Amino acid sequence: MIEMKTSNNKEIEIIISHHKYIRKVQFSLIIWLIIPSIVIVLIVTPFLLMFIAEIFILLTSIINYYYFRKSIVALEKLIIKEDTLIIQDINNYGVIIFNKEINFNNIKEIFFKDSLSAYFSSGGGMRENRKFLKIRTFNELFSFGILIDRNEYNQIKAIIQKEILKKKY
Repeated sequence: MIEMKTSNNKEIEIIISHHKYIRKVQFSLIIWLIIPSIVIVLIVTPFLLMFIAEIFILLTSIINYYYFRKSIVALEKLIIKEDTLIIQDINNYGVIIFNKEINFNNIKEIFFKDSLSAYFSSGGGMRENRKFLKIRTFNELFSFGILIDRNEYNQIKAIIQKEILKKKY
């Protein structure tokens, strides 16, 4: 799930791929398109109402799927350069959705966060917690790595702290 690359001995890239979760969500979106269609065909008897309802469901599903494909984060990148930390979110098409550059001097703390809010999981059910690497600066809070575990967090934090100490001394 986590891939680490070093290029030119100056730049470290930590990449998290969410492609397997995206496939599960796409499958559940298609299922949610098929189930209402079958129900409407079985319940609605007038052909015109059934046709209008099917067109409505089809159009809303296509619009939802388009926005899902456009805005879903397929890759998360954490790039450590000379004195900056860059957080990038990239969608399926390779377009950078979010790009934030953080100077090492502005980092206040790095911590692991378990969020206890309910959300729809990538498998189609409900789950209770998400796990993030949080980076707090003096005026902002950034999240990286949805659904990472404690070991991955410790690896990433050790790399970031090593680079920060290397730049300070």
